[in-house]
Amino acid sequence: MEVPVFTTSPDPTCMYQTPALKESGAKIRRAIALKQGLSCIFGSVGFGKSSLLRYIASGYDHSPDYRVALVAEQTNAPQFAFLKAISKEFDVPPQRSASAQMDAIEDFLIQQHTEGKTVIVMADEAQLLRLETLECIRSLLNYETNTEKLCQVVLAGQLELRDRLLTRRYKAFKSRIVAPVVLEYFTPEETAAMIAYRHEYWRVRNRFTDEACARVQERSLGVPRDIVLICGYAYSIADERKLDAIRPEVIDEAVSKLEMHNAREAAVA
Repeated sequence: MEVPVFTTSPDPTCMYQTPALKESGAKIRRAIALKQGLSCIFGSVGFGKSSLLRYIASGYDHSPDYRVALVAEQTNAPQFAFLKAISKEFDVPPQRSASAQMDAIEDFLIQQHTEGKTVIVMADEAQLLRLETLECIRSLLNYETNTEKLCQVVLAGQLELRDRLLTRRYKAFKSRIVAPVVLEYFTPEETAAMIAYRHEYWRVRNRFTDEACARVQERSLGVPRDIVLICGYAYSIADERKLDAIRPEVIDEAVSKLEMHNAREAAVA
């Protein structure tokens, strides 16, 4: 059975964590533990925002002291639909209006706080959030005691979200961010370590030579998703040809195939 060594799905179980990613995750978990409110993950396309968000969420999966809602499909939905998506995750009954839905969520937050539980709302692709929805999130953050927020919020979005929040129109929202993190490019050492980690996780032999890892870094520029895509194509080529080692020329061929695939996808679109 072929194993998905280089799957691009945001699977938190096989996510390689660089020191910077570990620090980012710890920063957000600390803000949640202290119930400080709003955390944000910013990054360009392919930098692992979704993976980090799901990795953080997975840390609360088996704890009865946390209730987590991860919204990924309704991010660009109207305000009411977004609130209903959150409510569905928490088993809060649907209401007839956005204001009534907010009231129901507030009652839920108060109940959970009384029971000693921490409520976390996470939203992926947060650059798509509408202004009215951001205002709803700001309202959620207004539910608080003298020392802590009743709802912890983590947003993951592209850098355009960060740029929006820097404008005057979003000043009130930006002021609520207590744990902002910006994801960075992988270094050559981190790229090689990630390739090795994926093989170790799936318990298969690492056929990428040091030179091949260096070529992956060169061709991907250290963008995490591109690293995974290039390695995935190279891995398939090596399997088809039963190659004992993956060398730089295989990486170059993989990049060519990937570029051809992307060109076809663009043409169809």
